[in-house]
Amino acid sequence: MEIEQLLMQSLQLLGLGMGAVFIILVLLIAIITIVSKIVPEEVTAPLGIVTSGIDSNHIAAISAAIHQYKKSR
Repeated sequence: MEIEQLLMQSLQLLGLGMGAVFIILVLLIAIITIVSKIVPEEVTAPLGIVTSGIDSNHIAAISAAIHQYKKSR
């Protein structure tokens, strides 16, 4: 094989590989976008605790207990 043929073949493989990666990334972004619209967001409490239907009074009581425990250490 001559150098020109090898160069053309390498450019074809480069284009094919980069094209495949680009298509996969576009599909991944599309899937993530669709799933994020379907799945509801979870409510985050002020302390960074993710709540899903937990009463705010329970969160406050647990937070106070944790604070008191850390203070006594």
